[in-house]
Amino acid sequence: MVKQNYGLPSLKMFGTFEVAARHRSFKDAADELCVTPGAISHQIRSLENELGIQLFYRQSRTVQLTPDGIELYKVVSNSLNELSQIIKKIRDLSETQQISIGSTTAVLSMWLSQKIAQFWREYGHVQINQEVRDRPFKRPLSLDMIIEYSSFAPKEPHDVLFEDTLLPLCSPKFEEKNITSLQKLSKSHLIHLDAKETNWTSWTNWFVTLGFVGEVSVRHRVNNYSIALQLAQDGMGVVLGWKKLVAPLIENGSLVPLTNYEIKAPGKFYLIRSNGNPKKYSKIFSDWLVLQK
Repeated sequence: MVKQNYGLPSLKMFGTFEVAARHRSFKDAADELCVTPGAISHQIRSLENELGIQLFYRQSRTVQLTPDGIELYKVVSNSLNELSQIIKKIRDLSETQQISIGSTTAVLSMWLSQKIAQFWREYGHVQINQEVRDRPFKRPLSLDMIIEYSSFAPKEPHDVLFEDTLLPLCSPKFEEKNITSLQKLSKSHLIHLDAKETNWTSWTNWFVTLGFVGEVSVRHRVNNYSIALQLAQDGMGVVLGWKKLVAPLIENGSLVPLTNYEIKAPGKFYLIRSNGNPKKYSKIFSDWLVLQK
């Protein structure tokens, strides 16, 4: 295509020539390109044949550029340097327009995805890469930022996104509706989140906070909060609901409060940023996200 449109030999030949001319050695060029000196010699000879000129004076152990070779090297070297700078500029611009954020499945589906859609109305050109993980993210962070629930302030740069309230939620078609006490609730079809690698509040802790220390039933046990929510929507039991986080399900009637009992969540949802200077749009997005209620 290069020869057809521009009357030039292949770019591979020019690349090999630039390395050989810069080193003034076919052997050193071969070492840099991880090929044999014979392959370098063959490429240079093919280029000379196509151009109809001699580019190197071959000596026993070294090579020297001919006057034509010197002129061509100046053009090729400058062109490759300019191309390199343009590509670097394009890559740098592309990287500044990419953001990476991590969260749990529930946070993404219930809260974050809606916020990202709103952000794109103003910054539609910014690419937001989302990583979902239902276990703690490793440190140091490889992403620009993560959303994490914790009872303690993180060590990294952070802001509080929101605090939440915990209450029993069930489907409108759930059979056990006449629950008026913690004791009755404790014997109901409770859906437990058995995710030991997360620090989300459990049913047991919820009951203890309200002063109930009796036995708590276990009818369903899952290791993913999104699955727990789906079981509750299907009328299979009662899920410990995060009132703000699952607001879309409450607002559309998929889940309803089962009792009047609720507690303030002991932890908070934090937006945690990686250490170091943030990229332009990473800072814009994180500042914007903190302001969302």
